[in-house]
Amino acid sequence: MNGTKLAPRSELVGIGLAISGAVAFGTLAIFAKQAYAQGAQAVPLLAVRFVLTALLLALYQKLRRRPIWIGRRKVVDLLFLGGLAYGVEATLFFLALERAPASVVGLVFYSYPMWTTLLAIGMKLERFDKRLLVALLLGTTGVASIFSISTTSPAGPLFALAAAVMVALFYIGAQILTEGVSSSVAATWTAAGAAVALSLLALVQGETLPSGAWAPAAGLGAATALAFIATYAAIALIGSSRTSIANMVELVTTIVLATLFLGESPTLRILIGAALVLSAIPVLAAKKREPIVAADTA
Repeated sequence: MNGTKLAPRSELVGIGLAISGAVAFGTLAIFAKQAYAQGAQAVPLLAVRFVLTALLLALYQKLRRRPIWIGRRKVVDLLFLGGLAYGVEATLFFLALERAPASVVGLVFYSYPMWTTLLAIGMKLERFDKRLLVALLLGTTGVASIFSISTTSPAGPLFALAAAVMVALFYIGAQILTEGVSSSVAATWTAAGAAVALSLLALVQGETLPSGAWAPAAGLGAATALAFIATYAAIALIGSSRTSIANMVELVTTIVLATLFLGESPTLRILIGAALVLSAIPVLAAKKREPIVAADTA
């Protein structure tokens, strides 16, 4: 990042891409719940999801006639980013969905913009702003309210919180590792890393995907491919912190879709928690991006 001020058009395009990625990501909980209803287990479902995502993204590169090889170092970095950061995050998120309603998991998980912003400041990728304190208070209060909801076990919200921290690490890693790389190419290698890691884990566990779960798994793969392309492009334009803030639209998408397709009725407490989390968005978005440049490198 060179620290130059982005033109308003670039800002709007970046935010629009982040929101588009958020809507695509917001469908994942619905497809996952549908797959679970068919007897799917988390690891093989995720393995199929990312294999399909990687294949779709590779096909996209082929159709656009774009070279996919970006050098051994970059490829290895992105494979590890997908296999470790995103693979672990996705597993934690899907384990949470097995143990709690999609709307509850969503609200806890979508605290990740707070962790992303804190990490970005801690790693000196962005500057601290007093508005952050207000945003963190609002978001934390909203997330905390969800842990007081009666569920079968606190494991679901706890898995969701762990997934939120992991996705924050993923966003930071993506900002650092994808500079100068096409967003769609970076997404392809990240998906491939997650596909390899989760496929190996599924083989070790000896788990397979039931035939009835292949349709929602295909939906997961297609939605993830779209979300990856949009999100990586947004990170390149507006950075990891602001992308994660705009991505909180994912929360609204999940709650609305869970109500329409899963028959989940959001309680007043969930709606209040959602309002508190979402109220942090304009506070954080009002903070102009001022990345810190310690030393420009080629």
